[in-house]
Amino acid sequence: GAALAGRGRRAPWRRRGRRAPEEAAVVFVHTSSTLLPRSVSRTARRVERNQVSAWDDEVDNSDWILMIPKHEDLEKCVDGEKWFLVKDGKLAEWRREAEVGVYRYTDGGYESRDEDGNWVSYAQMPRDVSHLTDAQRERLIKELKGEIKVNMSDGGDLENFRPMAQVPPLEKWPSHEVAITEEVKATAEQMEGYKQLELSDDLGQAFFLAARWKGSNEARRHLGYNVNDEIQDVANMNGSVLALRCLVEQLKRLARFRKRLPEQPEPSDADRLRALRVDGILGTAKGSAMALWFHVPSRKRVCLDLCIGDDCMDQGPLAEEMLLRHIAGKAAELGAETLWCRTRRTESGKIFVPKYMSRLGFTPVPYDQQEEEEWEIYGGDQKKKEIVESVPGLSLWMSTRGLAHHMEAANDWCNEMGAADINEVADNKTDLADFLEESASLTEEERDRLVQY
Repeated sequence: GAALAGRGRRAPWRRRGRRAPEEAAVVFVHTSSTLLPRSVSRTARRVERNQVSAWDDEVDNSDWILMIPKHEDLEKCVDGEKWFLVKDGKLAEWRREAEVGVYRYTDGGYESRDEDGNWVSYAQMPRDVSHLTDAQRERLIKELKGEIKVNMSDGGDLENFRPMAQVPPLEKWPSHEVAITEEVKATAEQMEGYKQLELSDDLGQAFFLAARWKGSNEARRHLGYNVNDEIQDVANMNGSVLALRCLVEQLKRLARFRKRLPEQPEPSDADRLRALRVDGILGTAKGSAMALWFHVPSRKRVCLDLCIGDDCMDQGPLAEEMLLRHIAGKAAELGAETLWCRTRRTESGKIFVPKYMSRLGFTPVPYDQQEEEEWEIYGGDQKKKEIVESVPGLSLWMSTRGLAHHMEAANDWCNEMGAADINEVADNKTDLADFLEESASLTEEERDRLVQY
């Protein structure tokens, strides 16, 4: 039992008018599972009131901007070479300008170098824009509003590249070209071990393969990289995952276009979709690949929107090269003289060119010869609203029960109840079902799926 103050005898701290210290005035209350000090909540409220009172009496009106170091304090010149004081974690050290690049972390925060070489850490209109022309000011305003559209050439300057806010869409992936010669076309020996697939009239099988490859590559990337992987390997993985996602979306787009009703409007790339062909090769030892391509008879050219393999870290690139060679042979039979193939983008928006393209003799197509297309959202291509789960694992828990469309309401319940772990959600799934019935029109069948397991 706990020694209780004020029961029969005076506690020593009550003698001679002394006040009891906060940590001593503790009365334990029995609950069903533990002993809780009754004074904890009273003490916390009292401390909070004292802090608020102190803050009201001593308001700090300091200008925190003055505490940010000036650029002159972060730079120095030694023997004609510029040095910057940058931080690596909590420690700051001087480094040469060539070692810093276009980003740096200092006591003033993260900064990036603009096109003029100045270090900036803001995304707002500068106070003084008198040095800008009217056109430059207009572009700056549009850029800050996010109204500047991505061009096909963005991400191609490797030396001054800066990550983009969003990955450019497929139509903004620039193309490389090669002349169709006997050296480019596949030989019978090279195609040994591959099963050739013409999937233009079998989009179901094409979608099945593409979705399976996309899932396996995403899972492989989720496992991370090893010490032997170089930056090019990481770029290859990111670019391949994005290409497989685009392949799945383009197959969906093509299927919707073919199933459209006569009264429905056509998308801007309707001619491309009509001519689009889907080919693939399947191999057991040398990988598999799939390509989307179309023929432009007026220009004696074949254009590949995508050519992607099943496993980018193994035999996928080899299969991509063999499929490119195979399509080059088909293009020659159609009378085409050149072959265009789109490059890829990494998740930062940087242009990535697979290694085999240079081996085949591909060279960049001048940007003024490539059409700046804007493929509007068509059919069911609308991007779903991204909902961030308030409890780790909640999205998977809901989707496995076929209730992903109630994710937003489930988030509201978790926030309202203070759930912090998926086990708490599972233990109180009946309460969650009641909440979803009231707020999200949960059906009886959906409720059974929710509470069954």
